[in-house]
Amino acid sequence: MTDLELINNIKNNQDSDSLKNLDFKHSGICIQMIKKYEPILKNHGVNIDDVYQDKTFVVYKSALNFNPEKNVKFSTWLGNQMRYYCLNILNKNNSHISMDNENIKNILEKNQNIINYDLRNRENFDLIFDILEQSKDQRVIEIFKLRYFTDRNKKLSWHKIAKKINLSTQTVINIHNKYLKFLNNKMNSKNLFDKI
Repeated sequence: MTDLELINNIKNNQDSDSLKNLDFKHSGICIQMIKKYEPILKNHGVNIDDVYQDKTFVVYKSALNFNPEKNVKFSTWLGNQMRYYCLNILNKNNSHISMDNENIKNILEKNQNIINYDLRNRENFDLIFDILEQSKDQRVIEIFKLRYFTDRNKKLSWHKIAKKINLSTQTVINIHNKYLKFLNNKMNSKNLFDKI
C-alpha cells in the first residue's frame, strides 16, 4: 500500500495495521532524527527510551495531520514532526532554551568560531538553525550564514550581504529581523510540536 492509502486507513478507520505498516516503513526517518538530538536530550536528563517509545505516537499524529494537497512527501512531513517533537521535549525540560532576540543574536555572534563554543550555546545554536532550516524562504539561511559565519572575524555589513544575494539592504534587514522574531516565538513556545 502507498503512504496515502495507509494514512487514509488511519484517518478514516483508525486501522492499527496501517499504522504499524506506516511506522515500519518510515521508522528509519524517526530514528535518524532522534539520534541527532539524543546527546542533547540525554545531557538534560531526558530518558531516551521514552522518546523511542513515543515514535509510533509521532507517526500516528503525523498521519492525522498530513495534508497531501501541500505537495510535501509524507517522509518529509514526518521528519519535521519528529524534529519538533524532540525540540518540544527540550523546551519543556530546559528553561535556558527560552530566550529573547538579543540572546539569539548573541548566541549566533559568539559561534562564529564553532570549535570553541560551550555545550549550552551549542545546543541553543543547533536549535536555532534547525528552526531556520524549516523556512521555505531560502534567503533566510543565506542571510544568517553571511551575517554570522563569514571567513572573517567580524560580521559582514548589511550592505555587503545585500549585494551578495542581490537584494536591497532594507529587504535583508527586514528578513533578518522578521526571522529573529519568528525564532523568539518558536524558542519560547509552550509546544513547538503543535505549531508547525
